[in-house]
Amino acid sequence: MPVKRSEVLSTRRGRILQIIVGDYIEHAAPVGSEHVVRHHDLGVSSATIRNDMAVLEDEGYIAQPHTSAGRIPSDKGYRYFIEVLMEPVELPADVQQQISAELHQEGDLGEWTKVATDALSQLARTMGLITMARATSARFKHVELVSVQDMVALLILVLQEGRVRQQMLHLDTPVTQDALSALSHRLSASLAGMGAIQLQQHAEAATGLEEQVLRAAARLMEAEDAPRSDDVHYGGLRALMQEPEFGSGQRLRTLMEVVEDREFLLGLLRRVSGGEAMQVVIGGENPEETLREFSIIAAPYGLPGQMAGTIAVMGPTRMRYGQALAAVQYLARSMTDLMAQHYR
Repeated sequence: MPVKRSEVLSTRRGRILQIIVGDYIEHAAPVGSEHVVRHHDLGVSSATIRNDMAVLEDEGYIAQPHTSAGRIPSDKGYRYFIEVLMEPVELPADVQQQISAELHQEGDLGEWTKVATDALSQLARTMGLITMARATSARFKHVELVSVQDMVALLILVLQEGRVRQQMLHLDTPVTQDALSALSHRLSASLAGMGAIQLQQHAEAATGLEEQVLRAAARLMEAEDAPRSDDVHYGGLRALMQEPEFGSGQRLRTLMEVVEDREFLLGLLRRVSGGEAMQVVIGGENPEETLREFSIIAAPYGLPGQMAGTIAVMGPTRMRYGQALAAVQYLARSMTDLMAQHYR
């Protein structure tokens, strides 16, 4: 929901909105005109500030939660703040160096994901969510067949993104290790880079042991292509629950229901992280009605056309957007760089 040119606020009203958003994020208390006058020198009278706040409220940028209270930002106000008023935030160089060092100490995608999830929740001071990068379509890299008994072989399938899958094969006739090795070498040389559908097509033209191996490998790759709820990792739930918004039992229950349903989380992140750009979804913009009081910032990471995942933060609409955006952006870039070094 980008801000339209016709909706650009005057400099002073934009500054007042910036103050209300910033102070409400920091203190979690409605901001009144007297607070603005006392703590921010705008060079105008309190009457002028009250009038400007009334206009901002009429235009939907701020709201009054109850009579005689100050004002809080609306979803529209947060959107304007992010797109027009917010100063860019960059993580300090020493923080970037520390995260980079921690990521480079680990050797695989699973460990990188754990490190990045912890770093994300600490930096954004809310819940961090990362989906494990998966191949857009699993691709065959290498196969090994190991004799276990005369009529039992272990199939070891290596995928291009580095994952290894295994399956026991019960053979129709005894097969020697030499014959298994010869078939492994031939299939590895001829099938590299193929997906599950292509393997199934080759299986239809094959017979005997080769057909059995190809069909088993294709089934393993089809399973890899299916979304899995255990691909979602999260951190920072305890910190998020301490925010004042979750003093309400209903909102806390909603949060716990969302977190406990990994399939819901996986689907949510797939819906909000579209294309190649970072997405910011604020309150009522959420595709899920139960999350209309939350904000989500999400960005893709990975190797375009090969492996992709999502890095995101979720919290109340009173989120520290500058810090959260900087954290998501930096970690998405860092994870992408790591994968480019190890999987290309």
